[in-house]
Amino acid sequence: MRAISVFLGVGTIALLGAGLLFGLTQCSSMQGPSGEPRASKYGSYLAGRFASGERDASAAARYYDRALKFDPDNPEILERVLISEVADGDIDGAAAHAEQLTAKSPTARMPHLVIGIKAFREGGYAKAFDELSKITGNAAAEIAAELGKAYALLGEGKTDEALTAAHKLSGVEGVAAFAKYHAAIIADLAGRPADAEIDFAAAYKDSNGESLRIVDAYAVHLQRVGKLQQAKEVLARFEDKSPTHPVIIAAMEQAKNGVMPDRLIPNASAGFAEALYGIASSLSDEKSVEIPVFYLQLALTLEPRHELAISLLADRMETAQRWEDAISAYRRVPKTSPLYVNARVQIAQDLQKLDRTDEAIATLRETLTGTRADFEILASIGDLMRAKERYADAVDIYTKALALVAKPEERNWTIFYTRGIALERIKRWNEAEKDLKFALTLKHEQPLVMNYLAYTWVEQGVNMDEALAMLKRAVELRPEDGFIIDSLGWAYFKRGDFVNAIRYLEQAVLLEPGEVTINDHLGDAYWRFGRKLEAKFEWQHALSLKPAKDQEPLIRHKIEVGLEGPPPGAAPATQAQGGLRHQ
Repeated sequence: MRAISVFLGVGTIALLGAGLLFGLTQCSSMQGPSGEPRASKYGSYLAGRFASGERDASAAARYYDRALKFDPDNPEILERVLISEVADGDIDGAAAHAEQLTAKSPTARMPHLVIGIKAFREGGYAKAFDELSKITGNAAAEIAAELGKAYALLGEGKTDEALTAAHKLSGVEGVAAFAKYHAAIIADLAGRPADAEIDFAAAYKDSNGESLRIVDAYAVHLQRVGKLQQAKEVLARFEDKSPTHPVIIAAMEQAKNGVMPDRLIPNASAGFAEALYGIASSLSDEKSVEIPVFYLQLALTLEPRHELAISLLADRMETAQRWEDAISAYRRVPKTSPLYVNARVQIAQDLQKLDRTDEAIATLRETLTGTRADFEILASIGDLMRAKERYADAVDIYTKALALVAKPEERNWTIFYTRGIALERIKRWNEAEKDLKFALTLKHEQPLVMNYLAYTWVEQGVNMDEALAMLKRAVELRPEDGFIIDSLGWAYFKRGDFVNAIRYLEQAVLLEPGEVTINDHLGDAYWRFGRKLEAKFEWQHALSLKPAKDQEPLIRHKIEVGLEGPPPGAAPATQAQGGLRHQ
């Protein structure tokens, strides 16, 4: 489970982060004899910018702080050190610099947000309210400030004013469900369960029952007011859409066992943290890091145990390829959390990226419980072994995982697919083919499975018409997948249709220019079509991409003498070298 449900509408959040942070660029730094930047304003500043570009918040904060010593009143340096300190989780250091920055730039947003959150954490609700009231000009910051003010009012016991402040956002396009959700939390914390239920129901409706947090909180509330069956129905509807989400699985199990849950949000501080987490979640697209991390660290300042915020912080660290930081964050998820297994799986994947596969496997083995809940962990161990080309071991582990499945369902297609790959690699094709075909019965027309199965048929020279039709359909389903397009081009090549082979292989090279086998395939097609200079160019390019040890001598031989023997289609197909499958 990696995806975290968002609260705010896409149209609303598209520009939420605009103007909040400076753009970070990578610059060279002035270095002294030891390699450390010289203790100068510019050297330290440039080193800080480089560290920011590398998304190393700790180093950036250190270098900006050093630059600040040379120019303590510089607003830009103050803002950058503040950003870096928040990103590094140092709210106290950030608040101290925020006080300086407000004196130099009274209209700056970030320092008031940081000061307000520090005051809130310490119970200074009046000060927090005052600081948050000074924030204008940025949608994300304003939403955070308005909800922060609502929770500050709740902290002071001013429930009516708090609810009015939360409901104020209900009229903002794309924010209605988010605002009503927080109004429901405030009403619940204030001892107004009937009002809370009205707002929870409205938030649930406005979000189409698709927000994880709204669903979870609404179901908890329903159970706490004695509406157990309705709570189960709310959870079941979400479970139908996302049957493997660990949070909902745990909530449903709790409801079925009649266990009365605690409030999801226990106090005003946790409520404000929830608002900041929701904003971070809505701003976390495929590549964004700095802004979500800023809000996540503020959320964790108020509620250090917010498990979804911890997981999303780790996820953003992975996006930044800061694997050690991601691992450290995932280790904060407690064993009691529904997210614990997911966190351990992610730790293992990050360890693998650091080329610490044995440690990754050990981490997963330590997580095994000896129950049916071990399925995901075993599947992940199998994936790690397959990645290290320990295919026989992977098959054994995948088989153990499948033994825990009473009746395979659609979501189990991936493990039949991956076991099929491992079986094919150890030349147990009959078993591999059976797994791949069964994966397609579970997940009809799954493009990756169709690609692997059809490509292997093409390589074997069997079921050629069926393979070609299957690959055409896979390309229709994933028209931007260079690997699948390569397979289709290669199928045409093996049939002796070099015009169509070149057509698709050229597309594949454009989509995946750094793949050895695709360039190698295109070279073969050019050669057979009589474009021999272009063929040698593609083979040379393939050689420059560092092919596998068994592939390199075959490519070198083709560069020297070209393709030998009759062309495909003129004689029975033979096993081709350098095959590529999208795994």
